[in-house]
Amino acid sequence: MRRGRRREHALLAMLELPKAYEARRVEAEIYRRWEAAGCFRAGAGARAGAAPYVIAIPPPNVTGVLHMGHALNNTLQDTLIRWKRMQGYDVLWQPGTDHAGIATESVVAKQVQDSPEFIAELAAAGIRPACAPDPARGTRTGLDRDAFGREAFLRAVWHWKERSGGVICEQLRKLGASCDWSRERFTMDEGLSRAVRVFFVRLYRAGLIYRGTRMVNWCPIQRTALADDEVDYLEKQGHLWKLKYELVEGGGHIVVETTRPETFFGDTAVAVHPDDARYRHLIGKRVRLPVIGREIPIIADPHADPEKGSGAVKITPAHDPNDYEVGQRHGLPLVRVIDFDGTMTAEAGPYAGLERFACRKRLLEDFAASGVLLGATAITHAVGHSYRSGAPIEPMVTEQWFVRMRPLAEQALALTPADGPAAVEFHPQRWRRVYRSWLLEVRDWCISRQIWWGHRIPAWRCRDCQRYTVAEDPPAACEHCRSPHLEQDPDVLDTWFSSALWPFSTLGWPDPDPMLARYYPTSTLVTDRGIIFFWVARMVMAGSFALGTKPFHDVYIHGTVLDERGEKMSKSKGNGIDPIIMIEGGTQRYLGKDYHCPGYGADAVRFTLLDMTTEGQDLKLSPTKFETGRNFANKVWNAGRFLLSKLAERPLADEPAAYLAARREQLAFPERWILAETEAAIAACDEALQRWRFSAYVGAAYRFFRDDLCDWYLEWSKRQFRRGGQEADDAAHCLAYCFDTALRLLHPGMPFITEYLWQLLQQVRGTATSDRFLMLSAWPTAPRWYADGAELVQRMQRLQAVVTGVRHARNLIGVPESTALAALIAAPDAALIDAERAFVCDRAHLAELTVAEQLAKPPQAITTVVGSARIHIPVAGLVDLGKLRAQLMRKAEQLAASIAGKTAKLANPDYVQRAPEAQVTETRTLLAAEQAELATIREALADL
Repeated sequence: MRRGRRREHALLAMLELPKAYEARRVEAEIYRRWEAAGCFRAGAGARAGAAPYVIAIPPPNVTGVLHMGHALNNTLQDTLIRWKRMQGYDVLWQPGTDHAGIATESVVAKQVQDSPEFIAELAAAGIRPACAPDPARGTRTGLDRDAFGREAFLRAVWHWKERSGGVICEQLRKLGASCDWSRERFTMDEGLSRAVRVFFVRLYRAGLIYRGTRMVNWCPIQRTALADDEVDYLEKQGHLWKLKYELVEGGGHIVVETTRPETFFGDTAVAVHPDDARYRHLIGKRVRLPVIGREIPIIADPHADPEKGSGAVKITPAHDPNDYEVGQRHGLPLVRVIDFDGTMTAEAGPYAGLERFACRKRLLEDFAASGVLLGATAITHAVGHSYRSGAPIEPMVTEQWFVRMRPLAEQALALTPADGPAAVEFHPQRWRRVYRSWLLEVRDWCISRQIWWGHRIPAWRCRDCQRYTVAEDPPAACEHCRSPHLEQDPDVLDTWFSSALWPFSTLGWPDPDPMLARYYPTSTLVTDRGIIFFWVARMVMAGSFALGTKPFHDVYIHGTVLDERGEKMSKSKGNGIDPIIMIEGGTQRYLGKDYHCPGYGADAVRFTLLDMTTEGQDLKLSPTKFETGRNFANKVWNAGRFLLSKLAERPLADEPAAYLAARREQLAFPERWILAETEAAIAACDEALQRWRFSAYVGAAYRFFRDDLCDWYLEWSKRQFRRGGQEADDAAHCLAYCFDTALRLLHPGMPFITEYLWQLLQQVRGTATSDRFLMLSAWPTAPRWYADGAELVQRMQRLQAVVTGVRHARNLIGVPESTALAALIAAPDAALIDAERAFVCDRAHLAELTVAEQLAKPPQAITTVVGSARIHIPVAGLVDLGKLRAQLMRKAEQLAASIAGKTAKLANPDYVQRAPEAQVTETRTLLAAEQAELATIREALADL
């Protein structure tokens, strides 16, 4: 009675399901149930003795909101995690967020300056600035970061983080990410902060961290040093200006060329090549700088290239990395003429206080008027920009903290040799070379940042002896002179320093935590190529140093999400696509137009992204691409509605797999075939995921579900259900087994709809319980249903080709599907077709079927050829032959014109060489299809 009531309730629920899948009805509730049941926790669903499988999420910035790159990255991770969890592994997907020092400080500083409401909110929380508001500061609130003071500003950042910093994690939930949220970490958590201090101290004591004065990349907007990897070199239009420097003695002048005339105030030499005969007589002489009158020497140095420009170069050691090296070789003084805020220093004389580019403009005008400027050449050159603020960086010589990278890089290189097996493998393998090339050429890493938000450097300067004491906790006295007068270094560490520890700091390091022992090293890292150097390499170096082993075994590098034109997405270009709008619905402004999205659901977004992920290639996206995923989700939904209704009407006699195993030899050919296809689909999905072929994975699951199960077997099963009896029982058990398998195969990529339908399937079968979930159920294995499985598939392909041939003839003559046809088929394998005539007649809707190895063609019939088979369809009495001839002739003329156009296009070398390769390939494919169609029509006309 209980099973009967369950089935009745399930039927009622199914009958209430809408015809189209409504993701919003399903996804939030399914996710809530998963999380409440602990399905995401480490070890959930693991079989006894299972090996661990671990992914540490690339922690998104706490300031962030989900963009399409996040959606892709986390979809790939979740697909792997769900697959391994279903395989019975002890799975941990470690989530968390990064404090994002520069980015977060900028966001909160802007709020402090522009939002009186935020200031009032802080005041209500007891957070007040150290200084009173002052309109002279030029901000809307009369406040800025400095007015708050360090302590109050940091409290303001923490307040903002607690209020707004969890947005992206909530959005990841909407995507379906099955992270262990009970273990969510933040890089500024106390445990992770302690790990940073311990790691810093250990590196320092090993001689791998030092403080030194060197040239660094300086961001005048953020007013902090940046590492070399944090500089983006962009191609910019500029000029090479020719300046005249007068010789001090003997008259005459020397011409130098520069892209940055505003730095001439810091020139301390002019260099010429020692072998340049034009200037050999001037080496050792002096020139006088215009405007300020300072005399500087002419020196010989190979840095000067006689083949470039005049062959003489101005040397500004304080503002150019190459000039800095020249200055070190020749003992030249450093004259800083651009200050940390991007304005000119007192060394610029009358130009002091001007912003650097304003100074350039005015200086060039003055040089032109005084005759110093001799001309200019337009050029395109690479200009370094801050990857955070976007401002052109300023090379500056400052005192900073550095990591000595070479010893660490050597350890990382040993884990990934140039060839052969590696402890850290890259997929696709081409990224191994890129990774190694960076390690081979690595330079010391500037890790200090002149901001407030972040891990403060655990080093204290002694006011008496001026030396540093480095310690995990605040020291009571200087370790060098025992003075108690210590001041902690005001700088904080580069955000990537703490991120490098992420795989093990999140597991309790440096303490001997059981989680660390169980889940480290992790298994897989999924990331974008853009942070191979920022993060991947540094994690490998950190893990090797701290724990003596790799942090992960496999690194999967996915492509970058681009717009449909192939350009990188960005707010400024207006070409970004919001994944939450694609999931929930709304208006997306894209490439200057409003796209009204009805809300495709997370499964549709995930499916589309997986389908487009091929061998690490970039993805060209537009909002309409997600319609593919939406359409397939609807296909799954509608198939589920039909199947569930049939199973509710016809109770299963046994567990489907057991039933089918018992009747294995008695099943009809279509049932035997679909079981063979199910076996092949399981193997294909397994192989694709094992080889990191995400597109191949969803392609295999998609083809099995849509083509094999829905388009062929499910449609055939309708006949079996009409007939009833044993045939209907066989079809019901076969559908239940295949549908269950398909849902399991699709689940890692499309978790919500598969879970929902699987739950309904359990209700229909009377096996549902509150603690049973598809996501914790077993991944399907590929049983050997039939030894001749491959032959079964080939036989069905032959029958499908025949059915498709009949359908093509039907379309050609314009006879509707509701009208049954007669067909005569002449084929060498007539016996095979005749043995399955029930299937062919049902799927092709034939009232009569004659099959023989040889048959005469009847009069007034059209013929279509499928391989070695000739299919004749008599048309007398079905259509008006005169109208059909006219219709076919018009179609033939249209096709001939189209073929001529494509042929001419492909004969044009300019088109073939300049058009995108994919476009040329598509033109060739369309041409071949049209040629085949024209041949068929001409044959039909001849037949008629």
